Amino acid sequence: MPVSLKLSPSGSLPGNAAWLGFALLSAASFAAMAACVRVASSDLPQTEVVFFRNFIALLMLLPLMHHNHVSLRTKRFPLHLLRALSGLAAMYLYFYALQGLHLADALMLNYTSPVFIALFAVLWLKEDWTLARRWGLGLSLVGLALLFHPSANVVSLPGLTGLASGALAGLALTVTKRLSDTDDPVSIVVWFALIASMVSAIPLLWSFVWPQGMDWAWLLAVGLFGSLGQLGLTSAYRRAPVTQVSPLGYTGLLFAGLIGFLAWNELPDLMGLGGMLFITAAGIIVARERAMPAPLPPSGVPILQPESNEDKLHT
Repeated sequence: MPVSLKLSPSGSLPGNAAWLGFALLSAASFAAMAACVRVASSDLPQTEVVFFRNFIALLMLLPLMHHNHVSLRTKRFPLHLLRALSGLAAMYLYFYALQGLHLADALMLNYTSPVFIALFAVLWLKEDWTLARRWGLGLSLVGLALLFHPSANVVSLPGLTGLASGALAGLALTVTKRLSDTDDPVSIVVWFALIASMVSAIPLLWSFVWPQGMDWAWLLAVGLFGSLGQLGLTSAYRRAPVTQVSPLGYTGLLFAGLIGFLAWNELPDLMGLGGMLFITAAGIIVARERAMPAPLPPSGVPILQPESNEDKLHT
């Protein structure tokens, strides 16, 4: 159905257009958060930025948990632990990549996670090796070959850690799929933020630097933009099908490219741009066959899934 921009009598966009605004808001917020992570990490240890990202998210999730009367009781704690540790490792690697790569390149490598999810689903969950997944794998390999051409700055330790962050994020989201069979979506997200906050607090015992002045503002911006991206994406999924919303997540690359150019004069080369297009196409092909929301970057707390099909399709 085509998107209509006709305003309702109240002056707001109807549901079939509002999802588009929420999805774009989410993509822009995650790109802005990546930029804030880079700025905050220039004055503070990366371990500290990771901790505050998780801790701020936890503080924002606890009222939601209380409002929904959700219990953290679970019989699958080992899976929650695996999900949190793999997601936290992905976050550390992603934040490191942001320091050594162009903003859009780091985000792009992170967004290889849908292809890794497809691989883990076939190898671990024994799902079918569908044509879409084979196409996704082939296109992503071509895209990575273009991104990692010998003269590119992606051929570096930050480039490899960025790709590893995508793989670990894919593992974390595959575990999420297993957990969603039995556990409440809100409890899954809270468990992630709780474990990640506790584990990421450990390095602070010997590397804590007290934030000064604008440091607090950048840390708060990381948490706020991350949460705004989370809320925007969740709102979009409540108003439109997953297969319609997921591809718009890749518009974050455009926002990241714009921010990188304006703030740091970053420009991609032609081969790198071609690699981005191939990987984006691969992610979209894989995402459009799934009934499950596509993952966020590891820097974002994974999304809350819609409660029902009706929630996804109607306001």
